[in-house]
Amino acid sequence: MVAILLGLLPSPHSSNTTGSVDGEGSSPPSIDAVRNLIPDATAREEIANEKGLWAVQRSDNSQPLWIARTMPNAAKALGYRGPTEAILAMDSDDIITRVDVLQSHDTDEHVAAVETDKDFLAQFIGLSWNAQDSNGDTPTIDGVSGATLTSLAMAEGILARLGASSTSLLFNKPLRDSEIGDVSDSATLTISDPVATIQSPSGVLESIVIRTGPFSDEVIGYQGPTELILSFDNEAKLRNIRIRESLDNEPYVTYVRDEDYFWNSIQGKTLSELASWNPVDEGVEGVSGATMTSLAIADSIPQIAAKIETSGGLERWTLLPPSPWSWAWARESLAETNSDIRFSTRDTAVICLLVLLGLMTKMGWMRQRRLRLAWLALTVIVIGFWTGNLISLSLIMGWASSGICWTLAIGLVAIAATALASPPLTRGNPYCNHLCPHGAIQQLVRPSTKSRRHQTLSPRWAKRLSVIAPLTLVVAYLVLLFWPTTDVSGVEPFHAYLWPMAAASSVVLCVVTLLVSLRVPMAYCRMGCPTGFLLGYLRRTSASQRITRYDVGLVSLLAVSLIKVWIS
Repeated sequence: MVAILLGLLPSPHSSNTTGSVDGEGSSPPSIDAVRNLIPDATAREEIANEKGLWAVQRSDNSQPLWIARTMPNAAKALGYRGPTEAILAMDSDDIITRVDVLQSHDTDEHVAAVETDKDFLAQFIGLSWNAQDSNGDTPTIDGVSGATLTSLAMAEGILARLGASSTSLLFNKPLRDSEIGDVSDSATLTISDPVATIQSPSGVLESIVIRTGPFSDEVIGYQGPTELILSFDNEAKLRNIRIRESLDNEPYVTYVRDEDYFWNSIQGKTLSELASWNPVDEGVEGVSGATMTSLAIADSIPQIAAKIETSGGLERWTLLPPSPWSWAWARESLAETNSDIRFSTRDTAVICLLVLLGLMTKMGWMRQRRLRLAWLALTVIVIGFWTGNLISLSLIMGWASSGICWTLAIGLVAIAATALASPPLTRGNPYCNHLCPHGAIQQLVRPSTKSRRHQTLSPRWAKRLSVIAPLTLVVAYLVLLFWPTTDVSGVEPFHAYLWPMAAASSVVLCVVTLLVSLRVPMAYCRMGCPTGFLLGYLRRTSASQRITRYDVGLVSLLAVSLIKVWIS
C-alpha cells in the first residue's frame, strides 16, 4: 500500500498512458485520430508524399486536406516529461488549417490543458511551410497558462516540423542591458539577440555575451531545462558563466547558482574546447542536494557550444578568426557523453561505506564502543557534510513521482535502496541506526541515564509527541498529492547538512532538534522524524500481522488518493 501511495503522487514528470510516441514518424495517424481533427474525413492515404504528408478524403468530396504528424522532428522538444506530438491539417497550399494533440509523453493534466486551450492551438492556423504567416514572419507563440513547458515544447515541435530555423520558445526573452555586466561609458554595447558585443572606443572587441536558450533547451534536470549566459573575452575564452533562467525546481537551481566550484572547471576554455568538453572525463561532480539539476546543466554545455559552432561560431557576430574545429568529431564525443554513467568520488565513498557497514555488522564490530563512535563520526563527515546523500521525504516522494535518473546519483540511489529495502526484507533499519548523519550526531551527544542533563519524558507527553512524525508524513503526502510542485524539504532538518546553501528553516530545525536531544535522548529520531517513522513502519517484526491504527490511517490515505485520482 505504501508503494501504491507513492505511485499515485502526481508529478510534472508522470508519463502519459494514452499511447507511445512513434519515434520514427513513418506511419500515418489512425483514421480515428484524423477524424478528431477533421470530423468529415472518410479515408486517408497510407503512403506519404515527399514532404511526409498524408492525403485525407472528405465526405463532401471536396479538395482533400493533408495530414502531418510532428515526430520525429519534435523528439527533442521536451516538456516536463517528454515530447508532445501534434497532428496538423494543411490545405493544398501547405497552409495549416487545424491543429490538435496527437499523443504525448508529458503529464496528463498539462496535456489536457493544452488540448482544451483553443486560443493556443489557433496560433498555428495560417502558418505555411517554414513556419511563416501571411506576412512572411514566424510569429511569437504564447504558451498555455499553467502548462507553459508542455505547450511551448509542443509549439517548438510544430515549428521544427514545418522547417523553421532552430529557436527556443521556452527561453525567448531577448538579452537586456542589465544582464551584460559592467560596461564602461566609453565602450560600445551592441545587442543582436541572442548575442551582445562590447567594443572599445577604438573599435577593438572586448567581450562577447551569449544567452544559450536558442541553442539548447532539451536537457532537463528534475523538471525542466536551464538557460545560461556565457561571457567570452577578446580571445574567445570563457570568462564567466551563470544561470539566466530555469524551468527546473527550486531550491535546486539556487543551489547550483551559488556553488562557485561547480563552474570553475570550464572557466578559461574556448568555444571549441567547450564543444569537445566531456563532464564525465573531467570528473565533474554534481552540486550536493542538486545533483540532477547541476549535471544536466553540465551535459548541456558541450551541446550548446557545438550548436554555436555549427551555426557559425563566435565569428558569426564578431571579427574573430574562424575555428578549424570539426563538428563530426564533436558529434561523436557528444554521443559518448550521453551514454556515460556518472560515478564520482563521492559515489565511490558511499558505496565503500555501505560495503564496510555490511562487513562490520556481520563481524559484530558495531558492538565495540570505540569502533561504533568512529563509525558515527565518519557517517556525519562523509554522508552528512561531504556527499549530502541524506534520505528525506522530499527525496522519496520526489523520486516516486518523477522517476529516478540513477546514472546521475549512484551513491544516493544505493543509500535509498538500502534504507527502503532493508526494513521489510531483513527486519533491520540500517539507515536510521548507522547511516543517517542527523541520527549519528544524536547518538554521539546522547546523555547517559546518570548524566545531569538526562531528562525522561512522562508517558503522557511521550505519547502526545509521538504523533508528530506520522502527522508530518501525512501532511507532506497530502500537500504533494494536491500541490505536487510544493517543496516539502523544510519539514525536516536534513537539508541543513548542505550548509553552504541550506534554507534557514532547515538550519533552525536542525539546531533545535539537536539541542533537544542533548537533554532527551534521540528525541527527534524517536518522536519527530517522518522519514524514520516511514522506515520503521516498513520494518518487518513478529507483530507485523496485527492491524494497528497506522494501518487504518494508511488505508484512509489510500482512499483519499484514489478519490483524488478518479476526480482528476
